[in-house]
Amino acid sequence: MSNPTFFSIARRPKWIAGLFFSLAVAAVFALLGQWQLDRTFTVIEPESEDEQVLVLNEVATPGAPMTAEAANVLVSANIFIDQSNVFIVSNRLQQAANEVVEGFWLISNSGALLSDDDATGSLTVAIGYADTLEQAEKARAELQESILVQAFLESTGRYLQTEGPVAISDPDKPYVLESLSLAQLVNLYEGPPVESFAGFLALDAEPGLGLERIALPPQRVGTQVNWLTLFYAVEWVLFGVFAVFLWWRLVEDQRIREISGSGA
Repeated sequence: MSNPTFFSIARRPKWIAGLFFSLAVAAVFALLGQWQLDRTFTVIEPESEDEQVLVLNEVATPGAPMTAEAANVLVSANIFIDQSNVFIVSNRLQQAANEVVEGFWLISNSGALLSDDDATGSLTVAIGYADTLEQAEKARAELQESILVQAFLESTGRYLQTEGPVAISDPDKPYVLESLSLAQLVNLYEGPPVESFAGFLALDAEPGLGLERIALPPQRVGTQVNWLTLFYAVEWVLFGVFAVFLWWRLVEDQRIREISGSGA
């Protein structure tokens, strides 16, 4: 008499019923895992127009990475514009009435007064929007040549995430950047090194200089991960796999017993 195979035992009604039961249990575990997974990732949406203005030093620290809680919030900061480090960023989107247009930002490095009212951190600020490069260049020259109040001034704006660096397309205009990348800017800023904030500030005040106030289009700024619920989701998946494995193990044990019994 030949030894029974795994599949000859698995085709028996008892074990077929056991397979359906284990698959049903695995499906329940999979649904629970999906439910946990849906709670794991939270998209950080733009806040309403009446959102609270936070203090920059309370949500961000120079040298520390940006958190999901700090991204895209309105903040206030005491800043001192650095007129020696002024750049133009292209490919900027501007909300204009019911449409979104593309243009340029005038940006500058600034010193942001920290919570101890003594030390400062480097904070890149987007000052205003221009439709054309010529308009942005004119505003840049005017800012560099103007005489500003030599003091820290309280400013408000939206604290945004940095972008990836893009190579400068026109070597004759190294001050025109293709993206607002802090990793790129810290290598372009002249002067003594100062620890930088991980994000930049898009000012919401009227900029003057022939520029328009920055009007950001609605945007999603990132995803927050709940690691505990992610762990639970993986756990439920493993439980489902184990339910099917347990059925296989029981069938295999039955086969081994029958082989042992026939050998005896």
